Amino acid sequence: MTIEKQMKFWHNPSKGRRLVTFSWTKVQNFDFQKITDPQLSLKFSIDKWNIRNNFCDDSIPMIRPEIGTGLIASAFGAELLFKSDNLPAVKNNPIQSLSDLKNINSPDPLKAGYFPQIYKVIDCYKKNMPANYKLCQCDIQGPWNTAQLLAGNKIFLDIYDDIDFVCSLLAAVTSFMIKSVKKLKEAIGEGPESFYLQGVQIPGGARICNCSTDMISPDFYQKYLMPHDIHFFEALGGGMMHICGNNSHCIQHFNRIEKLYALEVNFNYLDVFRVSEMLREDVVLFCTGPVEFPLLTPLGEQTLQKFYKGNFPDKRNIIFHFNDPLDLNKCKKLYEAIKQDN
Repeated sequence: MTIEKQMKFWHNPSKGRRLVTFSWTKVQNFDFQKITDPQLSLKFSIDKWNIRNNFCDDSIPMIRPEIGTGLIASAFGAELLFKSDNLPAVKNNPIQSLSDLKNINSPDPLKAGYFPQIYKVIDCYKKNMPANYKLCQCDIQGPWNTAQLLAGNKIFLDIYDDIDFVCSLLAAVTSFMIKSVKKLKEAIGEGPESFYLQGVQIPGGARICNCSTDMISPDFYQKYLMPHDIHFFEALGGGMMHICGNNSHCIQHFNRIEKLYALEVNFNYLDVFRVSEMLREDVVLFCTGPVEFPLLTPLGEQTLQKFYKGNFPDKRNIIFHFNDPLDLNKCKKLYEAIKQDN
């Protein structure tokens, strides 16, 4: 029934349809320094799903190989810092100039950085995961996020002092992302027409993350970054964009990306009712955020109370995704407030 409901959500032209999903990012007593161990990674992913203890929402069961936000950056020489309490993070900024970039021959999406470890994890998942689970792509971030990881905060000076370097870095990252996503989709057995993330089957090839667009102007996005986002989506058949900060100033340009099918927005930081008014009408709003304090901001709490009362953004279909709830009873109450029966 869940798959049928999701198919209606994407293919029925009527507006105002809703899906509700929940997910968890951590489990107790897991040492993230061992996240590249295939068997431990598989157990971690399944344990995260099982936290729901048979609570039924609109999610399709799925698991994702995790190595944090630095997988693409690792192919360009970034080292990853492994900690026990969270996913790995990039610990150095290896590309400071155009000459640094030129010294890196075109990375191999099967052999560069941590890709070999990820493919071992994927192979283990495919052989051992439950038959009814879907396998997700890794976190690939996006051209701008990854460029910032590779160059560090210096990139904000390079915008003014060495824009040719910034453009070359964005082009190299985008080209590699396209190649690596195609290989990842092939490895996990995912077709070109859709992908799986956070309990939902989404049209297109992949998701990109544009978290750091909250630190650039709309004009910079339009002139220097949007062409790479368009190139990525055109090459992979479209997809979803994730933003998690106060990025509303760029939505006017996101609307011009023809193959943008969904925009993921955190209701903790952005007024999703206002975003829904700004967003192109055929783009699904993927509304994500926490359920409980202390993670909730005042805006997040106000928005959540509206959801409990049956007040939702209009004009479009919406996916409500809530992360890391502690109280399953709150999940059930929130699901009952938002869900649609068909």
